[in-house]
Amino acid sequence: MSEPSAPLRNYRFIFLAAAVVAGACGVGWAVGRFRPNPEPVVRSPETTAADGRRGEVLFQVHCASCHGPDGQGDGPSAAALKPPPRDFAARPWRFPVTPESIRRVTTDGIPGTAMAAFGAALSPADLDTLTMHVHRLATNQPTRTNQPTVEETLLHEAGFVDLRGTTPPPLIVSDAAGKMVRLSDFQGRVALVHIWGISCTHCLKAMPRLIDLESAFAGKGLVVLHVCADADDVKDAQALAEKTVPGVRVFADAAGVGLARFEVQTLPTVWLIGPDGQVIGRTTGAQDWAAQAVRKLIEHWLPNREAR
Repeated sequence: MSEPSAPLRNYRFIFLAAAVVAGACGVGWAVGRFRPNPEPVVRSPETTAADGRRGEVLFQVHCASCHGPDGQGDGPSAAALKPPPRDFAARPWRFPVTPESIRRVTTDGIPGTAMAAFGAALSPADLDTLTMHVHRLATNQPTRTNQPTVEETLLHEAGFVDLRGTTPPPLIVSDAAGKMVRLSDFQGRVALVHIWGISCTHCLKAMPRLIDLESAFAGKGLVVLHVCADADDVKDAQALAEKTVPGVRVFADAAGVGLARFEVQTLPTVWLIGPDGQVIGRTTGAQDWAAQAVRKLIEHWLPNREAR
């Protein structure tokens, strides 16, 4: 018998391979069809209780010093914090009272407050466990509704963290001409301390708006102090700012100690200081300085009450 031709051998191989694949698929279908479905994972009461205990331990280690053992904002460190730590039962919150929101705040922290970011300090499993414990504290007890004062409402609507009742750190800065200025020199006026950086786009965009805001209250007791946080030479900062706002006067803290005390973690950072020399509030990041809410906030604390 003669050998089959090469094309015929190729066709036989293709048919054989197809049959093998079809058979394998059929076997797989049959196994899957008749294999019993896996039982759903059910967390036992013991596992749930263990997670609850773990969440309580994590809370006592990382949170109770400020928020108190039961989340009522009465921890041993609470009295020294501005703004004070959250009482989980108090409403309203600035974000929804959900596990997702609580986990996000626990992970990222809240800039401008004592709420630190724990994303790098806790494993994902511990973050989830701590989140659920905080959510239980916030929802398993009777809630209390706080009626905000006029000042609290003004600060919130303008995007400021309430820091009333605190004294600002000492700050001595100098301009490009070498003239020194102290923050205490502006007592009797409302001062906005605008802490900016030479590579911060938002900072440079804010300067014209802050100049406009200062001009709107000219002679009524508002001063804006532009303090550069990262220039090696204040003359370099002055030259850069001049390109954005001709005639603006900027300052720098050569020692850097003052700015460190002002807790500058995000640029721009703006502190609002009252006529009595006490802190009113602080805001970080991009801000709409032309907003009516900002003007209302400034007007409320101006020493010249006719501006109101």
